Amino acid sequence: MLDALEELAVDEVIVVVNGPNEELHRRERNLRVLRPGSNLGISARNLAAREARNDLLVMLDDDSYPLPGAIETLAQAFEANPRLAVAAGLVRDVDLERGTEKERGSDTFDWWLRGGRGEPETEQGLPAFFFPEGASMVRREAFLEVGGFFEPFFHTCGGLDVSTSLIARGWEVRYVPAAVFVHFKAQSGRNKAAMLRLRVRNQLWYFYRHFPAAVAARRIPAYLLFDLLESAKSRALGSWALGVRDAWRERASVQGTRRPLPRRVIRRAELNRGRLHLRLLADRAARLVHTRPRST
Repeated sequence: MLDALEELAVDEVIVVVNGPNEELHRRERNLRVLRPGSNLGISARNLAAREARNDLLVMLDDDSYPLPGAIETLAQAFEANPRLAVAAGLVRDVDLERGTEKERGSDTFDWWLRGGRGEPETEQGLPAFFFPEGASMVRREAFLEVGGFFEPFFHTCGGLDVSTSLIARGWEVRYVPAAVFVHFKAQSGRNKAAMLRLRVRNQLWYFYRHFPAAVAARRIPAYLLFDLLESAKSRALGSWALGVRDAWRERASVQGTRRPLPRRVIRRAELNRGRLHLRLLADRAARLVHTRPRST
């Protein structure tokens, strides 16, 4: 991935080492390498943002990179909008094991970022309620103003939580699909059960941190049901139960961070996220019914 950055319009490359990486030993002279000594998860991005010299930061994963022109396209969006805090790019998933590429459809970032809307694309992009952490540009000032990613999450829901905090402070989060990023989607070697467990826990914490009690009481059961069906599809029902348990047992991590937002802010922060989950919930339920073994 570092090869792809050498020809692009970036002033510095900061790498936070969350684990062993042999490639860095050969390239360290051309990079700013931060070694915190342990896996920080998404908070490694906070560390890099604090250390960065420039105001516009491109956030990448170790398996993603921007195509030529993507950085310039996002930078232009920031120049045109001084209240833009985050601009998400289009993610093109590349599955090396299957030899396929995909960037549209209900299992892609594009589907969620468009929010089921048919609005035409413009240079300013579309309003968004989250951003993919590994395919985006952020305004350092705004990102640090809200504290960056919520570190107890460790992984998943970070882009959603930061976006909500930014929108609550009057910043904008937008999707600019003209800026394309490639993501090498790993199938093997990824612990899906652990990721699901974190997602369930973090979703519950997200509602606790930002939503009035009456609104959260309506939203939480629907999201838990969605994740329950996802768990059933992945044969990881234990992860769902553990995620709910973790949210309660580790509640000290979020105590003192609750800042319920006005409903008008929530409507903008969520857009039609709830309706998207309902659509997927119906789809997942139908798939489970169709794939259930027939009795003889």
